[in-house]
Amino acid sequence: MHWLSILLYMSSSFMIVIFNKILLSTYQFPSIPFLIFCQSVVSVFFFNFKTRERPNRDVIIAAALNTVNIFLGLNAASVLNVAMFTALRRISILMTTVLQWYLFKVPHNNLQLISICVMVFGSFVAATNDLTFNMRGYVFVMLNNVVTALSQITTKKALGKKSKETLLLYSAIMSTCISSIGSLSFRPNQWHVWSNNGFRMMFTGSILMGLVLNWAAAWVIEKNDALTLAVAGSTKSAVMGLLVCVGLFDPTYIFSWANFTGLQISTVASFLYVYSKRSPKSPENIDHKSTENQVKEDLI
Repeated sequence: MHWLSILLYMSSSFMIVIFNKILLSTYQFPSIPFLIFCQSVVSVFFFNFKTRERPNRDVIIAAALNTVNIFLGLNAASVLNVAMFTALRRISILMTTVLQWYLFKVPHNNLQLISICVMVFGSFVAATNDLTFNMRGYVFVMLNNVVTALSQITTKKALGKKSKETLLLYSAIMSTCISSIGSLSFRPNQWHVWSNNGFRMMFTGSILMGLVLNWAAAWVIEKNDALTLAVAGSTKSAVMGLLVCVGLFDPTYIFSWANFTGLQISTVASFLYVYSKRSPKSPENIDHKSTENQVKEDLI
């Protein structure tokens, strides 16, 4: 496992969730497309200096899925409390596992499969007693899970032919175009909180972390695999969920023992998966690269 890429992804993911939640809930920023537009413009400017490669079909598909994934994730985070958002996002791990096995024939040992199932079980336990239940948020987060799994798999395939900077550049370009259309109804000069220093800090932090997070996510997939990215996000979410349960970051969370128990079940399973990946005898560590490269050639 490439730990530097994983740690960068986890830390940037942790920070951007906090920034976005404060922007959308505390300050009630009214335009998600405008926020994505600002993040995308910064990314286009940065990655344009990093690559001159032309995109291929895989890059275009991955870029489109990445763009949809960002919109779904931000819409879900805007209406769900952080603890439930992060718990339900773990379902994407199961989806990624199935897709990775089906497309790349990547094997997984029993401990890995057990830990993934327990993570999903803990998420469902937490959801059964979510006192801030929001159907719109649940729909968005489940769609987010499906698109996340597809996005991570296609990103892994695209990185077999092109650099991560190329993928990120065209993802940002596509996101800029789509979000600019969605931002037409928003009038920035009519938003009254621009002068608030706390808002400025959260807005700037969200834009910068969007750049770092996208680069770190591609780096994790490049150095490891899509499933490692999914579980790294889940492990980060485990820590964040615990902090939210004790009253930090998200005042919209309402504590209940059933919900708290489900979150912690999912947390323990996340660390169990990390332990299973460290085993040098793991079939994934032994056969992953050779098997995946062969299947990539078959898919092309």
